[in-house]
Amino acid sequence: MISNLHKLIILSSLLSTSYGANILGIFPTASFSHQQPLIAISRALAAKGHKLTVITTNPSDPPLKNHRDIDISFMYDVFRNMNKKIEMNFQTRISPSQVIRNLPNFFEYLFISTMDSPQMMEFIKEVNGTRYDLILYEALNYSGYLGFCELVGNPPLIGITTTHPAATTDAMTGNPSLPSYVPALMNPHQDRMSFTERMINFLMHCYWEYTRIRYIDPLNERLLKKYFGDVKHTAFELERNVSLVIASADLATGYPRPVHPNTVFVGPLHIQQQIPPLPQDIQKWMDEAEDGVIYFSLGSNMKGTSVPAEKRAAFNEAFNQFPRMRVLWKWESDEKLPGQPDNVLTRKWLPQQSVLSHPKTRLFISQGGLQSLQEATSFGVPMMVIPMFGDQDYNAAKVAEAKAGIVIEFTSLNYELVYQTLKKLLTETSFKENMMRLSRITNDKPMPALETAVWWVEYVLRQGGAPHLRPASLELNWFQYFCLDIIAVLLLAAAIPPLLVYYLLKYVVSKVFHKKIKTN
Repeated sequence: MISNLHKLIILSSLLSTSYGANILGIFPTASFSHQQPLIAISRALAAKGHKLTVITTNPSDPPLKNHRDIDISFMYDVFRNMNKKIEMNFQTRISPSQVIRNLPNFFEYLFISTMDSPQMMEFIKEVNGTRYDLILYEALNYSGYLGFCELVGNPPLIGITTTHPAATTDAMTGNPSLPSYVPALMNPHQDRMSFTERMINFLMHCYWEYTRIRYIDPLNERLLKKYFGDVKHTAFELERNVSLVIASADLATGYPRPVHPNTVFVGPLHIQQQIPPLPQDIQKWMDEAEDGVIYFSLGSNMKGTSVPAEKRAAFNEAFNQFPRMRVLWKWESDEKLPGQPDNVLTRKWLPQQSVLSHPKTRLFISQGGLQSLQEATSFGVPMMVIPMFGDQDYNAAKVAEAKAGIVIEFTSLNYELVYQTLKKLLTETSFKENMMRLSRITNDKPMPALETAVWWVEYVLRQGGAPHLRPASLELNWFQYFCLDIIAVLLLAAAIPPLLVYYLLKYVVSKVFHKKIKTN
């Protein structure tokens, strides 16, 4: 006989699988690493029976059931040619202030390149009037794309961040953004800062806010009207109507900070539950490494071939000093790496999670993008971090703070620096121990990150947008948020009694003095 509890479980299971929502995904950034968490969540939702239509630079091959891709993979060519149009070259070291200064041009260039394409023009015509139950979008100052909300009935909106939340994300969700101990996303600071670091962090926060308010928000309004016509809501209103933000990050790679219930940190969405096997030749090569393997990759944006010749030579000379170690180097060229040592093997592309999970991998030389850091953390591999741009300085600072690796500056690279850093990382066991501590933090969760994210997406669907998660602070003006109006009234109330006493005494004194003069 089936108990009432069993009946309830069966009924809940049937209800959860009988309704497949119609979901639109907007993931326009042509960056393979940033696409991985976004792709993972859309495919997981499709596997659960939801119907996904996804604007993506990385379409599924082969196509997946319940997952239709609007292919904008041409944006990778746009990205590669970007430095010819604007001052943003991802093959060089870029300071945080340079990134923020060029963000408006960056967003405008990418947005126009996407929306002017035949694929997007056709999709706008097709989708107009179609009803969707939910929109997922990459929460990266892309509010201009939210004109799609107007076309499909303004369904609930969920943002997904593939970095730790930035100040712009806080403005969208109402989260406190406190520069006293919350490091700006692109600053190389930890949460415990000196006075000078807090000053820099404060100024960077102000600069980012100024750029958003003065340039990025107006830009998104112009682009929204240009491509979506006479919409009912502004881009600002559409973005701040977000029901939930899912952050593909956790405390293994970031710091404690206050957030409202409409922001959920789930951890690395892209880590595969079943790691695929390595190609047979690489597996054999790594298995036979006497003292282990160093994995060298500067990510999906920065190419090994872009590293200047003198800096490549510094690495080659340093690797030569460890002949019993083997080095696996991501080198995007058919030509042999100049001066390549015998213990170095190059490949244009490598299955990074499979490499890092191999028991012989002892060190990961990386630019410090969040997805790479999360993979190193998940598999407990110490790092040599060479930050280049974006959030990589923030991530590098976390590695240094946790003593799970060493950070070196790209512009300072030379043989002696590389050799001494390698020697320290390979001989001192504390780096491995500290990275394993981070590994335990990121892997100790009630359920995997992807399952958690899917649960929250379905929660928003079940709750009709979950407006109860939204803080009232989003409806306040800045002076109301900081209680400046109340402080002004209280100061005025406190000032009135002494002012009354002052003027009363002044009046009495003047009367008495006037009477004496009259008597005399």
